[in-house]
Amino acid sequence: MLKAIIFDFDGVLFDDYEEHYQAYKKRYKDMTRKLHSKAYEGNILEAKENLLKIKNKSFVVKNFLQGILMKKGIRKEALRFLKKNKKDYSYFIVTAASEDFINYYLLRKKLTNLFKMIMGKESGKYKVDKMKKFLKENKLKKNEVVFVTDTLGDIKEAKKVGIKTIAIDFGFHKRKILEKGNPYKIVSSFKELEEVILEL
Repeated sequence: MLKAIIFDFDGVLFDDYEEHYQAYKKRYKDMTRKLHSKAYEGNILEAKENLLKIKNKSFVVKNFLQGILMKKGIRKEALRFLKKNKKDYSYFIVTAASEDFINYYLLRKKLTNLFKMIMGKESGKYKVDKMKKFLKENKLKKNEVVFVTDTLGDIKEAKKVGIKTIAIDFGFHKRKILEKGNPYKIVSSFKELEEVILEL
């Protein structure tokens, strides 16, 4: 029986692909959409160390994006989904983004009651480790949880832990790339996500 839903942050709860790409383009040498996409086929924090070459050290991606996100807000359809199904499931966020910023954002927008736990880059580099910790601390079994994400890298990490994934094809990665990870389902809207969730 499904008890909890884990959400990735960028691309899933926030419609911020274009802003994210433009920020990385300002920060990293020779950034292209293809390279940006490739960085998310694995662990993005690892990619920053090994794949992406810094060009403009004075440009801080985090500061640029956080300013945009404070104005933009969570996807409306995501917020509707979260509020509608809150009584049936516990919500968590596991992300490579800053948990300090997410907590600040939720506090400012009066949405702190939506999520039970947020684990960002401050909690570790790898989502594998964060998911294991999440399961242990919340006394949840793998089959009681599903992870909603938009990148191939996340699907790979969730599989290492044994957590089922539902991929959305309107975030950072399109369906063709997501299919490489063989997620449980790929959906094209939060309405479709809700239908899949009800099947579990």
